[in-house]
Amino acid sequence: MSLVDYFGEFFCNHQSLWKLALFISWLNLFKSLEIILIYEQGNSIWNQKNKFEGFSEFNSLAEWHICGYSEALICLDMYENALLLLDLTERIETQFLLSKLCEEKEISHLVFENKLSYSDQWTFSIKPSSLEQANAFLSVLRYFGWTKGLTISDGFKNILKENLEEYSKTLAFMTIEPNANIEELVNRIITPLGETLYYIFMTPTESYKLQSILASTKLLNIGNGIVLDQESGYNYSINGALIITVKGQEFSSSENEYMTSSVKSIINYILENIETETKQEVFFILQSLLRSKNHFSLVNTQDGERVVVGKILNEELFLFSDIIFPGNSKEIPKSIKKVLQLSIEAGSSNPTGPPITVGLVGGYGSYSACEIINEDNSSLLNNFQIELFNFDCGTSIYNSTFANACYLKDKDSFGLGHISAWSSAMSIGSIKSFKQLNLTFPIVSASNGDVTLNSTANYPMYMRVQASLSLGYSLIPIFIRALGWKQVAVLYQNDSWGLSGYYYFNQSVKNHDLSLINPESSRTIPANLNRAEIKEYLYIFQEIIGTQARFLISILQYPMAYYIFEEFYDLGIRKGDLVIFTKLSDLATFAAYDNLYAYKLYETAVPIITMYGQSWVGPLGEKALSYITKNYGGLVNSYSCFYVDAVFLIAYALDFMINRGIDYTDPDKLQKAMRNQQFYGCTGQVNIEKGSNDRIIQTFEIIVNKIDENGNLTTYVMGQFRPQSTQLITIQEPLVYADGSTTKPADLRSTDYKCPFPDRLVRTFAKGRALVFGICFFVALVSLVITIYIWKKWWKISIEPLTTKEEICMQDAIVAGTIIIEFFQFSSMGPDFSAIDSTLAEISGTFSLSLDHILKLRNGIFWIIANAVFACIGLWIILCSVVLLRLDEKFPLSFVFRNLSTLADYLMPILGDLCFIPFISVCLDIFLCDQSIGDNFTESFLAQDCYYFCWKDEHLAYAIFSIFALITYEPLAVFCRPLWQELQPILHIKAVPLFLMVKTIVQITLIVMNKTVKRAQSLLHGALFIVVMSFYVAFLFKFKPFNYARFSWWQTLISIGVVWLALISVIEQSIGGDYLVLVSILFFGFIMIALIGVYVQYKKYPSLLFRKKGQDTSNLFIFAFSFGKNSKLALSKIVPSVTSMSSPRKIGDQSP
Repeated sequence: MSLVDYFGEFFCNHQSLWKLALFISWLNLFKSLEIILIYEQGNSIWNQKNKFEGFSEFNSLAEWHICGYSEALICLDMYENALLLLDLTERIETQFLLSKLCEEKEISHLVFENKLSYSDQWTFSIKPSSLEQANAFLSVLRYFGWTKGLTISDGFKNILKENLEEYSKTLAFMTIEPNANIEELVNRIITPLGETLYYIFMTPTESYKLQSILASTKLLNIGNGIVLDQESGYNYSINGALIITVKGQEFSSSENEYMTSSVKSIINYILENIETETKQEVFFILQSLLRSKNHFSLVNTQDGERVVVGKILNEELFLFSDIIFPGNSKEIPKSIKKVLQLSIEAGSSNPTGPPITVGLVGGYGSYSACEIINEDNSSLLNNFQIELFNFDCGTSIYNSTFANACYLKDKDSFGLGHISAWSSAMSIGSIKSFKQLNLTFPIVSASNGDVTLNSTANYPMYMRVQASLSLGYSLIPIFIRALGWKQVAVLYQNDSWGLSGYYYFNQSVKNHDLSLINPESSRTIPANLNRAEIKEYLYIFQEIIGTQARFLISILQYPMAYYIFEEFYDLGIRKGDLVIFTKLSDLATFAAYDNLYAYKLYETAVPIITMYGQSWVGPLGEKALSYITKNYGGLVNSYSCFYVDAVFLIAYALDFMINRGIDYTDPDKLQKAMRNQQFYGCTGQVNIEKGSNDRIIQTFEIIVNKIDENGNLTTYVMGQFRPQSTQLITIQEPLVYADGSTTKPADLRSTDYKCPFPDRLVRTFAKGRALVFGICFFVALVSLVITIYIWKKWWKISIEPLTTKEEICMQDAIVAGTIIIEFFQFSSMGPDFSAIDSTLAEISGTFSLSLDHILKLRNGIFWIIANAVFACIGLWIILCSVVLLRLDEKFPLSFVFRNLSTLADYLMPILGDLCFIPFISVCLDIFLCDQSIGDNFTESFLAQDCYYFCWKDEHLAYAIFSIFALITYEPLAVFCRPLWQELQPILHIKAVPLFLMVKTIVQITLIVMNKTVKRAQSLLHGALFIVVMSFYVAFLFKFKPFNYARFSWWQTLISIGVVWLALISVIEQSIGGDYLVLVSILFFGFIMIALIGVYVQYKKYPSLLFRKKGQDTSNLFIFAFSFGKNSKLALSKIVPSVTSMSSPRKIGDQSP
């Protein structure tokens, strides 16, 4: 066994001599010094002298002289050439005697830790002195501005403690004796002190125990700081801890590692710098290394890893990296008060749908309550301060995956108590998440009304500071009867919250002579529907409107309630038609509502009456309101005051427990203390009902919204409801109705339908829809056959590419405009994108006559448009006849034919190409009779004008005209599209006939899908539209549509833009989402397409068209308005161009 192996075994068996073994493990590295090593005697190993006699044989490059302490003097005399004495003894008396011997012999004396109370010239310490450590510690305190805190040390750190006391008299000191019950000390002494800063100087084992207990009792969280010396941080340091270490020892994890690396570094340093190998030289080398100002490092524990964040040089701290403090906070703890961490769910996000700011605004009350408590040093929690951490994990919609991930991200920030989300659904869901994540703490609600939450058995950690639905909705019938109403309608959402509210409301209705006039089938709707999903339940809203009820009881959650009110607007409800009573609507929800749809609510949802607990009463209410006014501009809602009381309920319970020495970090003890509190808060007397999670009955305020004389929405308090009083309702201001009067209108509205029949009678007419599908698909099939035939018969030709530069003409400009306009036409045939329905949809509808996007087609407007379309189709037939029959050539002296030929040059591309989609679309609209009030075809009505019943009278005549228009217009358009460009001798941009045929097929397909599939299943329509357009784009890539490469490129890109718009529209319809985000993504895609287009155009497609500078445009106007008088030469060029086409056939011989 080698010497090194021997000492390794010895170290395992004899822990008291570990330092010797540490050094021996590095003996083979140090070969050029003669060193005396003095050890502490008293172990059986020292009787085995043979283990040392062969030492020099194993280390032939160095001389090591290992001696027991009693042999020190002999060794010094015997090995007088030794340059260094390494002292492994630990006692003060042995270090003292050895230092004197070394001074006498003038040999450097190296110790691990100087135990002497004075500095000896020849004695050098590896470890910094207590004074040096204290100065390094104080430099950290000075840097962060910390003047107070609790210094915790054990009995072995008294010298360090004395040095700290000498330099900082403001620190509190606590000594923990060995084997003390640290947990008891933390609970009994440390916790009530309310300190925020802890400075620990202990052995690794004791430090680990203390840190663990401080962390488990939540004393190390946001607002706290903890500083450890090197030894205290060896085995364990809590996340956010600061550790002061010697330079080079930042990552040492034990005293073993520290000493090993230190000895290695020192002897290596000597070997690197020694030259003459004298004692004096070694002395100066050690002096330069160990007598200079010690350089310390500051280490920060971040996510379980040690990070060097600064250095301490000449008693000054220099930071070069960010620091994380306990609770993952980057804020430097500065408060002298202990932070009591609470959490709140007062965000605005939902896993789906738009943001909801009700809880956000309500949460202002909780933040103001914390500020009041923290600034009041006289009574409540005067040695502590409360801070809130906000979890934005859902507001009105609970999704377990979304919520769990959100909670886990900041799991350590929940603190002592939690203020739940605004909606009951979210609160119930979050309680499930907390159970799944093993999170336990008291939960207080400021807004939940769900009756199921009353149960202490099911929700033992939950309570609320407002009354539940059971009281609120049972009072509504009493109030309605007091106003004189006898007949009302009701609508509730089908979840636990809505069912509970409806149950208590209905029970009270039976006892107060109130009639519900809408049937059971139209009283309920699923919960948490978005704006698109709501539309599937239009029949319910139509049935409610059909009852003519003026007073509607809404047991619906925000924002779904407002989506429904929007649908009422779309169904014809206007100002004064409804008076709505609900328990949750208020000014704040209106103010935060989507401005794009707010105008609908101003029409349908004024007045809204809501009954809610009184607010801003007493000294606390006045003070809280002043704080909210100061900090948030007075932005409050009906929940804000309850959020104030939620914080104070927790604060009073914490104060009670701290003053009595009860462990306030125990969740069960805290919730019990909260249930026993009673105080006068922002909403009056607050206390929790025994055996329930509900608040004891309170006074309610009746709040009404109205539009003031300036057109602004505002609210006022109509009166109070006091359940404990003999006079239940007190009216202080009369109810103002939508017309500004206080006179109660009739229970039922007068009949004023938007159609000549009630909406409740309308149903989807399956036979009519089948007929629409049949007609449309027949038109598509016939068009396909005709288009293919015309292409093969006449237009299976190629077009010579444009390769030379040419001057642009008016006809070229028409072709260019066609490409741009087609983007809007194709888009209008695609899926609807509601986020831009009022802008892009209207533009698209204008170019394509997608009439439902641009007009309310009442009072015969549709028929005016239809007549205009038929007239244009008639003109188109005339122009085509003149061109195809060459009437201008046959009758050259005819003024009419000559000018019709000129008109054809300009109108044919417009009527036959640009108007193709609009004309076909309007013709097919004549057949859209898929809704009915009965079972017969003649009881169905036209979708574009419900005053016209189908398949009789005028509609039958229009249907015949439409069939004739389709039969004549479509084939002529297919044939004349390529013909027109062949008749233009000065036209340079020409479309490939194959492209024109394929475009016709695609246009017909999109129109038919728009009239059929879209009306039945919009999402399927969107998917099919994307498929068809994708094939169209692929065709454009493969077969260039124009003879001019630049125009082919942009035709393809514009079609890609249509696909992109359709894709975003389908995403909106299928999964919803923030419309601002979707619009941003949409236009980002458009921009990228445009940029790519410009870049590729610049690189690959040079411009071949130009306009002469300074051209006199007056000639253009003379030509345009001369009606052929100055166009003889042009006409002479047009005629031969027809007979000299590149086709092997002659157009004249094959014309129809």
